[in-house]
Amino acid sequence: MKINHHNLPEHALGGQRRLTSFHFGQPGVGKKIYLQASLHADELPGMLVLHYLKRLLCQAERQGDIRSEIVVVPIANPIGLAQVLLNGGVGRFDLVSGGNFNRDFPDLAQRVRDSLLAQSFSDASDYRQRVRSAMIAAVGAMPSRSEVAALRQQLLLLACDADLVLDLHCDDQAILHMYADPAYRQQAEILARFMDIGTVLLSQDSGGGSFDEACGLPWHRLAASQTEWRQFGLGCMAVTLELRGQQDVSHALASNDAGRLYRYLQYYGAIGGEPPVVPERETLMLPFSAGEIVRAPASGILLLLRQPGDWVDAHEIVAEVIDPLTDTVTAVYAQAGGLIYASRSAPFVTLGAEIAKIAGKTPYAGGGGLAA
Repeated sequence: MKINHHNLPEHALGGQRRLTSFHFGQPGVGKKIYLQASLHADELPGMLVLHYLKRLLCQAERQGDIRSEIVVVPIANPIGLAQVLLNGGVGRFDLVSGGNFNRDFPDLAQRVRDSLLAQSFSDASDYRQRVRSAMIAAVGAMPSRSEVAALRQQLLLLACDADLVLDLHCDDQAILHMYADPAYRQQAEILARFMDIGTVLLSQDSGGGSFDEACGLPWHRLAASQTEWRQFGLGCMAVTLELRGQQDVSHALASNDAGRLYRYLQYYGAIGGEPPVVPERETLMLPFSAGEIVRAPASGILLLLRQPGDWVDAHEIVAEVIDPLTDTVTAVYAQAGGLIYASRSAPFVTLGAEIAKIAGKTPYAGGGGLAA
């Protein structure tokens, strides 16, 4: 295992931070796999999962079983991890700019298209190699105008040339679920079955400039821009794994999830040993555009009447908000219905606060949309 430390520019005097990456295998040997956790720094389950996965990878390395380049970043956001207010972490938003740490990653297709137009490609392998080299060069040339911009740049330098990108997150309280590109539907279903995930939300471009889409979406955009490039196919399956809720941090859960990831990497061919059989599991593939974020219609005490994992009908009551000053009880309804896959844990809401996330089966006008 090789450990690299990547220094970030000082935001303020005397406070330089660094990003740490762990490297297994040899660059250029096999496919490249990139895994990171806690880009939202207050989402800790993935951090513990990668702690356990590193142990398994070190054991595989000692046995000579690493067959690919595997890069692991357990703490993808040292900036957010240091943002503590009254003993509570504020890891989702940058306290300097107010921006979400997992939004506004650059469009690499736009940055590399012109340089690729001047080249010719002999086959799909040559095309993928040249696109990846162009993306690395483009990311390396990006200006680092802030500490957060430098962090985004460094994460992309580690990940943008990977064949497989797994970004580990969690929600407030939630069931296991996953966000994936519909172009990789079959491969995503296999990953979901290994991870014991029953719900996959499919979206090619959610519109927020998230990290996973910054790695996978450029391949779509390049193919769309030049007809002759479409024959070469795509080059990166980038997935966001949502590992339940923020409080779901335990040795048992993390070690089990790490073991599942390890077996998937064996199946993928990145680790030696007998390739495991794909687990039998029903996996629901739902369009992200059929999703709904349920918001509080009033401020007050929140009582959830339905929980993550429950199916609800359109216009069904899913929660109540109680105002103890006026004794008003306001019902909260699902708009289109579907599976509740995440919900709020705090029992008090302000007007417009997010209460639950629902994934339906049929896209509808206004469906989809990213959480703040």
